[in-house]
Parts: sequence; structure tokens; C-alpha cells
Amino acid sequence: MKEYWQKIYKTRYFWSHLAKNDLKSRFRRSKLGLLWTVIQPLFLTIILSVVFSTVFRQPLGEYAMYILSGIVVWNLAQASIVGAGNSLFASEQYIRQFNHPITIYTLRYALLSVITFLMELLALILWVLFFKPENLILAFFTLPLTVLLYFPIVWGLTTIAGYSGAKYRDYPQIMALFMQMLYYLSPVFFKQEMFMSNPALKLLFELNPVTHLLNLIRAPFVYMRMPGVIDYLFVIGIDLLVMLWAFYVNRKNEKKIIFYL
Repeated sequence: MKEYWQKIYKTRYFWSHLAKNDLKSRFRRSKLGLLWTVIQPLFLTIILSVVFSTVFRQPLGEYAMYILSGIVVWNLAQASIVGAGNSLFASEQYIRQFNHPITIYTLRYALLSVITFLMELLALILWVLFFKPENLILAFFTLPLTVLLYFPIVWGLTTIAGYSGAKYRDYPQIMALFMQMLYYLSPVFFKQEMFMSNPALKLLFELNPVTHLLNLIRAPFVYMRMPGVIDYLFVIGIDLLVMLWAFYVNRKNEKKIIFYL
């Protein structure tokens, strides 16, 4: 393991350059470029807020913050589970030429996903700055730890998705359907009280990992309070579980990946 991590460290300029190049090429020849990472969640939030604040009779400003915080975190999860299914395909030419650890190619995509998440978070910061600027002090205080806890999950899920996408070509389509179902079973735009009417829904809310992942962002940004101890413990547990799963998947498939591509 020590030697493996040393190899990842020694190739740091290689995979960091790939991630930087991916970020540049994503919006190449676009007039607005990286601004789309802010504009897209903002416009989607405005549409959903107008509709659901009317349906659920919620204050538009606060409910928009609630929805935007959900969209930003959900986009990160979507990128890690669905979008990363092509992460090893995109690195096929490098995998065939170099004997580097395969996880540097999923690390490349994980870095891209987290950087995109931070840029999308600017949309939430701007919204909070307009409606509840006092929340930003606590939000900035908790953000570094939140990103630190998110990153192992993103890298782990990206690794699992990369191998799954290489082995099973239907993986992106299947996981897109699964994520669509999970989207409506999670408090991305549904508030907590909407899950309290039924014991089964309440249990689903409390055990849903998305709930606790969202709370690390939502609690300080929207409600100006620290995320709960349960939220942190739950996310740390997800970190350990996902990284162990990713370690097992990588160890089992790393030497065979060339036959999947």
C-alpha cells in the first residue's frame, strides 16, 4: 500500500495536468465558459423555486436557498456515480501506454468533479449573500471540513463507477435511472417536514445518506447552524465504507482493466 501511494504521489503532475486540461476543454469555445457552472444551477433553482414555493406555500427566498444547496450537492453525487462511468474509457490511451496506478485516472475525474462543485457553490454563496449574508461566516468556517469529507466519497464512487462502466456498458443508463429514483426519495427539494407524515418516509429520510451529505452544506448555508454530530458521523461512515469498497474493486480489477477497454 505504501508503494502504491508513492506511485500516485510521483505521478501527481501527470494526473493534475489531466484534470486541469479536462476543466479547460469542458467549456472550450463557449462564450460564457466556466460561468455556466454558476448559471445552470441558478436558473434551475429559480424555475423549481417558483413552482414548488407556490405548491408547498414556502417563502421564495429561503426555499430557493434550500433547493440550490440540494442541487449543488446532487450534481456532485450525479457526476461521481453516473458521469464517472466513462472515466476509465476517457483514459484508455494512457492506460494502454503507461504502467501507472489505475486510480490516478479516477482521481483525475474526482478532482474535476470537486472543482466543478466548488464553482457551482458560488451560485449558492451569491444567493445567500443576497438573502442571508450573516450565514456566510459559519458557512465558510465549516466548508473546508465538508470538502475534506466529500472528497474520499467522490474518489471512491468515481473508482467504482469507472470500473463498472468499463465492465458493463449499460452501467451509465442503469445508474441514471437509479439516481432519478433516488432524487425523488431524497430531500433535494422536498423539505424534512414532508417526510414526517408517514413512519416509513421518516425512516427513509433519517437513513438516507443523501440527507446527511446535504446537511453538511445546508445547515450552515441555509439555517446558520453547525451540522449535527450524527451528520458528521454518518458521512465519516460513508467515507470508510465507500473507500473500502473502492479498494476492493480496484484490487480485484486493476490488472484486468486492459481486457475491459
